[in-house]
Amino acid sequence: MVVNRERKSKFVRLFDKTPPGVCCPHFYELILSNGCPYDCSYCYLRLTFRGNTQPTLFINGWPDIKTELDAAPEGVFSTGELADSLAVIPPALPQCLEYFSSLQNKFILLVTKSINVNILRQREPSRQVILSFSVNSLPASEKYEKAAPSPIRRLETASELIERGWRVRIRLDPVILETGIEHYESICRRIAHIHPEMVTVGTLRQYPALFRFAPDAPRKGLSRARDGRMRYTVGERLRTYEKVASWLGFQPALCKETEEVWQALGWKSNGCNCTR
Repeated sequence: MVVNRERKSKFVRLFDKTPPGVCCPHFYELILSNGCPYDCSYCYLRLTFRGNTQPTLFINGWPDIKTELDAAPEGVFSTGELADSLAVIPPALPQCLEYFSSLQNKFILLVTKSINVNILRQREPSRQVILSFSVNSLPASEKYEKAAPSPIRRLETASELIERGWRVRIRLDPVILETGIEHYESICRRIAHIHPEMVTVGTLRQYPALFRFAPDAPRKGLSRARDGRMRYTVGERLRTYEKVASWLGFQPALCKETEEVWQALGWKSNGCNCTR
Protein backbone atom coordinates (compact mmCIF):
# COMPACT_ATOMS: atom_id res chain seq x y z
CA MET A 1 0.00 0.00 0.00
CA VAL A 2 1.24 3.49 -0.86
CA VAL A 3 0.49 6.63 1.16
CA ASN A 4 0.09 9.99 -0.60
CA ARG A 5 0.56 13.17 1.41
CA GLU A 6 2.10 16.61 1.36
CA ARG A 7 5.60 17.02 2.75
CA LYS A 8 6.06 19.62 5.49
CA SER A 9 9.87 19.48 5.64
CA LYS A 10 12.38 20.56 3.00
CA PHE A 11 12.74 18.56 -0.20
CA VAL A 12 16.43 19.39 -0.64
CA ARG A 13 19.05 18.97 2.06
CA LEU A 14 22.77 18.35 2.17
CA PHE A 15 23.88 14.85 3.13
CA ASP A 16 26.79 15.42 5.48
CA LYS A 17 26.17 12.90 8.26
CA THR A 18 29.25 10.75 7.66
CA PRO A 19 31.21 10.11 10.89
CA PRO A 20 34.85 11.22 11.10
CA GLY A 21 37.25 8.75 9.53
CA VAL A 22 34.70 7.47 6.98
CA CYS A 23 35.13 8.51 3.35
CA CYS A 24 31.91 9.73 1.75
CA PRO A 25 31.35 12.75 -0.52
CA HIS A 26 28.72 15.29 0.34
CA PHE A 27 25.71 15.26 -1.95
CA TYR A 28 22.16 16.53 -1.80
CA GLU A 29 19.14 14.47 -0.89
CA LEU A 30 16.14 15.20 -3.11
CA ILE A 31 13.28 13.75 -1.08
CA LEU A 32 10.39 12.97 -3.40
CA SER A 33 9.25 9.90 -1.46
CA ASN A 34 10.00 7.89 1.67
CA GLY A 35 10.20 4.16 2.21
CA CYS A 36 10.60 1.17 -0.09
CA PRO A 37 8.30 -1.78 -0.86
CA TYR A 38 11.23 -4.21 -1.10
CA ASP A 39 11.93 -3.95 2.66
CA CYS A 40 15.28 -5.78 2.45
CA SER A 41 16.33 -7.43 5.69
CA TYR A 42 19.52 -5.39 6.13
CA CYS A 43 18.16 -2.00 5.00
CA TYR A 44 18.92 1.03 7.16
CA LEU A 45 15.45 2.39 6.31
CA ARG A 46 14.05 -0.08 8.83
CA LEU A 47 15.92 1.89 11.50
CA THR A 48 15.28 5.31 9.92
CA PHE A 49 11.51 4.76 9.88
CA ARG A 50 11.38 2.57 13.01
CA GLY A 51 10.28 -0.54 11.15
CA ASN A 52 7.75 1.16 8.86
CA THR A 53 9.08 1.20 5.31
CA GLN A 54 5.68 1.61 3.63
CA PRO A 55 6.21 3.92 0.62
CA THR A 56 5.01 7.48 1.05
CA LEU A 57 4.74 9.68 -2.05
CA PHE A 58 4.82 13.44 -1.63
CA ILE A 59 2.17 15.24 -3.65
CA ASN A 60 3.21 18.87 -3.17
CA GLY A 61 3.08 21.06 -6.26
CA TRP A 62 6.12 21.19 -8.52
CA PRO A 63 6.74 24.94 -7.86
CA ASP A 64 7.54 24.15 -4.21
CA ILE A 65 10.21 21.65 -5.21
CA LYS A 66 11.61 23.78 -8.03
CA THR A 67 12.07 26.75 -5.70
CA GLU A 68 14.33 24.67 -3.45
CA LEU A 69 16.25 23.22 -6.39
CA ASP A 70 16.80 26.66 -7.89
CA ALA A 71 18.23 27.90 -4.59
CA ALA A 72 20.58 24.91 -4.13
CA PRO A 73 24.21 25.03 -5.33
CA GLU A 74 25.43 22.77 -8.12
CA GLY A 75 25.99 19.10 -7.34
CA VAL A 76 24.39 15.66 -7.31
CA PHE A 77 20.83 15.30 -5.99
CA SER A 78 19.96 11.75 -4.91
CA THR A 79 16.35 10.61 -4.74
CA GLY A 80 17.44 7.24 -3.35
CA GLU A 81 18.63 7.97 0.17
CA LEU A 82 15.25 7.57 1.88
CA ALA A 83 13.46 5.53 -0.79
CA ASP A 84 13.97 3.36 -3.84
CA SER A 85 13.94 5.93 -6.64
CA LEU A 86 11.89 3.88 -9.12
CA ALA A 87 10.09 1.08 -7.27
CA VAL A 88 7.11 3.45 -6.93
CA ILE A 89 7.34 6.53 -9.16
CA PRO A 90 6.96 9.79 -7.19
CA PRO A 91 4.51 12.28 -8.76
CA ALA A 92 7.22 14.93 -9.18
CA LEU A 93 9.79 12.69 -10.87
CA PRO A 94 8.77 13.55 -14.48
CA GLN A 95 9.16 17.28 -13.77
CA CYS A 96 12.49 16.62 -12.04
CA LEU A 97 13.82 14.74 -15.06
CA GLU A 98 12.82 17.65 -17.30
CA TYR A 99 14.34 20.16 -14.89
CA PHE A 100 17.74 18.49 -14.55
CA SER A 101 17.95 17.69 -18.26
CA SER A 102 17.88 21.43 -18.97
CA LEU A 103 20.88 22.18 -16.73
CA GLN A 104 24.64 21.71 -16.85
CA ASN A 105 25.97 21.61 -13.27
CA LYS A 106 23.18 19.85 -11.39
CA PHE A 107 22.57 16.10 -11.65
CA ILE A 108 19.77 13.85 -10.45
CA LEU A 109 20.77 10.41 -9.15
CA LEU A 110 18.23 7.57 -9.22
CA VAL A 111 19.20 4.66 -6.94
CA THR A 112 17.13 1.53 -7.36
CA LYS A 113 16.68 -2.23 -7.23
CA SER A 114 13.67 -1.85 -9.51
CA ILE A 115 13.19 -2.80 -13.16
CA ASN A 116 10.34 -0.26 -13.37
CA VAL A 117 12.05 1.95 -15.96
CA ASN A 118 9.30 2.82 -18.46
CA ILE A 119 9.59 6.48 -17.44
CA LEU A 120 13.13 6.38 -18.87
CA ARG A 121 12.31 4.33 -21.96
CA GLN A 122 9.91 7.12 -22.92
CA ARG A 123 12.60 9.83 -22.72
CA GLU A 124 15.76 10.81 -24.52
CA PRO A 125 18.85 10.12 -22.39
CA SER A 126 20.39 13.06 -20.58
CA ARG A 127 23.90 13.47 -19.14
CA GLN A 128 22.29 15.13 -16.13
CA VAL A 129 20.43 11.96 -15.15
CA ILE A 130 22.44 9.18 -13.47
CA LEU A 131 20.99 5.71 -12.82
CA SER A 132 22.42 3.46 -10.14
CA PHE A 133 21.27 -0.16 -9.87
CA SER A 134 21.96 -1.91 -6.56
CA VAL A 135 22.72 -5.62 -6.90
CA ASN A 136 23.92 -8.50 -4.74
CA SER A 137 24.97 -12.11 -5.09
CA LEU A 138 22.16 -14.52 -5.93
CA PRO A 139 22.16 -16.29 -2.53
CA ALA A 140 22.26 -12.99 -0.64
CA SER A 141 19.42 -11.58 -2.70
CA GLU A 142 17.28 -14.70 -2.32
CA LYS A 143 17.72 -14.61 1.46
CA TYR A 144 17.67 -10.90 2.26
CA GLU A 145 16.04 -9.12 -0.72
CA LYS A 146 13.02 -11.38 -1.11
CA ALA A 147 10.61 -8.78 -2.52
CA ALA A 148 13.06 -7.24 -5.02
CA PRO A 149 13.59 -8.31 -8.64
CA SER A 150 16.47 -10.75 -9.08
CA PRO A 151 19.95 -9.27 -9.53
CA ILE A 152 20.08 -10.81 -13.01
CA ARG A 153 16.95 -8.92 -14.08
CA ARG A 154 18.35 -5.72 -12.59
CA LEU A 155 21.56 -6.11 -14.59
CA GLU A 156 19.60 -6.91 -17.74
CA THR A 157 17.63 -3.70 -17.25
CA ALA A 158 20.84 -1.77 -16.56
CA SER A 159 22.37 -3.16 -19.76
CA GLU A 160 19.30 -2.13 -21.77
CA LEU A 161 19.53 1.44 -20.49
CA ILE A 162 23.25 1.60 -21.24
CA GLU A 163 22.47 0.58 -24.82
CA ARG A 164 19.82 3.31 -24.96
CA GLY A 165 22.45 5.88 -24.00
CA TRP A 166 21.75 6.45 -20.33
CA ARG A 167 24.45 6.96 -17.69
CA VAL A 168 24.35 3.80 -15.58
CA ARG A 169 26.25 2.86 -12.45
CA ILE A 170 26.21 -0.30 -10.35
CA ARG A 171 26.30 -0.61 -6.56
CA LEU A 172 27.41 -4.00 -5.25
CA ASP A 173 26.34 -3.30 -1.72
CA PRO A 174 26.19 -4.72 0.86
CA VAL A 175 28.51 -7.65 0.31
CA ILE A 176 27.30 -10.21 2.87
CA LEU A 177 30.06 -12.66 3.73
CA GLU A 178 27.90 -15.21 5.56
CA THR A 179 26.20 -16.12 2.25
CA GLY A 180 29.59 -16.93 0.71
CA ILE A 181 32.09 -14.57 -0.89
CA GLU A 182 32.57 -17.09 -3.71
CA HIS A 183 29.05 -16.34 -4.98
CA TYR A 184 30.06 -12.77 -5.78
CA GLU A 185 32.44 -13.83 -8.55
CA SER A 186 29.70 -14.54 -11.10
CA ILE A 187 27.81 -11.31 -10.37
CA CYS A 188 31.04 -9.30 -10.62
CA ARG A 189 31.77 -10.79 -14.02
CA ARG A 190 28.24 -9.97 -15.17
CA ILE A 191 28.69 -6.40 -13.95
CA ALA A 192 31.98 -6.02 -15.81
CA HIS A 193 30.40 -7.42 -18.98
CA ILE A 194 27.80 -4.63 -19.28
CA HIS A 195 30.41 -1.84 -18.84
CA PRO A 196 28.69 0.56 -16.42
CA GLU A 197 30.36 3.95 -16.08
CA MET A 198 31.15 3.25 -12.42
CA VAL A 199 30.97 0.40 -9.91
CA THR A 200 30.80 1.09 -6.18
CA VAL A 201 31.24 -1.68 -3.60
CA GLY A 202 30.40 -1.77 0.09
CA THR A 203 30.48 -4.45 2.75
CA LEU A 204 27.72 -5.03 5.29
CA ARG A 205 27.58 -2.31 7.94
CA GLN A 206 24.81 -1.68 10.42
CA TYR A 207 24.06 0.62 13.29
CA PRO A 208 23.41 -1.60 16.33
CA ALA A 209 19.90 -0.19 16.83
CA LEU A 210 18.83 -1.62 13.45
CA PHE A 211 18.46 -5.08 14.95
CA ARG A 212 15.52 -3.88 17.07
CA PHE A 213 13.55 -3.34 13.86
CA ALA A 214 15.18 -5.99 11.67
CA PRO A 215 15.47 -9.27 13.58
CA ASP A 216 16.07 -11.09 10.27
CA ALA A 217 19.04 -8.88 9.31
CA PRO A 218 22.37 -10.63 8.71
CA ARG A 219 24.83 -10.09 11.53
CA LYS A 220 27.26 -13.02 11.58
CA GLY A 221 30.87 -11.84 11.81
CA LEU A 222 30.03 -8.22 12.63
CA SER A 223 31.56 -6.32 15.52
CA ARG A 224 31.46 -2.70 16.58
CA ALA A 225 33.90 -0.50 14.67
CA ARG A 226 35.33 2.92 15.54
CA ASP A 227 32.61 4.74 13.62
CA GLY A 228 29.89 3.14 15.74
CA ARG A 229 28.68 0.78 13.02
CA MET A 230 28.74 -3.01 13.13
CA ARG A 231 31.29 -4.09 10.51
CA TYR A 232 33.44 -7.01 9.42
CA THR A 233 37.06 -6.86 10.51
CA VAL A 234 39.44 -4.70 8.52
CA GLY A 235 41.22 -7.83 7.29
CA GLU A 236 38.00 -9.37 5.99
CA ARG A 237 37.04 -6.16 4.23
CA LEU A 238 40.46 -5.85 2.60
CA ARG A 239 40.30 -9.42 1.30
CA THR A 240 36.76 -8.84 0.04
CA TYR A 241 37.63 -5.69 -1.91
CA GLU A 242 40.74 -7.25 -3.43
CA LYS A 243 38.74 -10.27 -4.60
CA VAL A 244 35.94 -8.11 -6.02
CA ALA A 245 38.48 -5.95 -7.88
CA SER A 246 40.11 -9.05 -9.37
CA TRP A 247 36.74 -10.40 -10.53
CA LEU A 248 35.68 -7.06 -11.99
CA GLY A 249 39.05 -6.52 -13.64
CA PHE A 250 39.40 -2.98 -12.29
CA GLN A 251 39.39 -1.01 -9.04
CA PRO A 252 35.86 -0.14 -7.91
CA ALA A 253 34.86 2.79 -5.73
CA LEU A 254 34.09 2.05 -2.08
CA CYS A 255 30.94 3.12 -0.22
CA LYS A 256 31.22 4.61 3.27
CA GLU A 257 34.51 2.89 3.92
CA THR A 258 37.10 4.02 6.45
CA GLU A 259 40.31 5.91 5.75
CA GLU A 260 42.14 2.97 7.34
CA VAL A 261 40.87 0.57 4.68
CA TRP A 262 41.61 2.97 1.80
CA GLN A 263 45.17 3.40 3.04
CA ALA A 264 45.71 -0.33 3.56
CA LEU A 265 44.49 -1.09 0.03
CA GLY A 266 46.66 1.67 -1.42
CA TRP A 267 43.76 2.70 -3.68
CA LYS A 268 43.13 6.23 -4.89
CA SER A 269 39.58 7.53 -4.96
CA ASN A 270 38.36 8.65 -8.38
CA GLY A 271 34.77 9.38 -7.42
CA CYS A 272 31.98 7.10 -6.30
CA ASN A 273 28.31 6.38 -6.79
CA CYS A 274 27.09 9.76 -5.56
CA THR A 275 29.59 12.01 -7.35
CA ARG A 276 29.02 13.56 -10.73
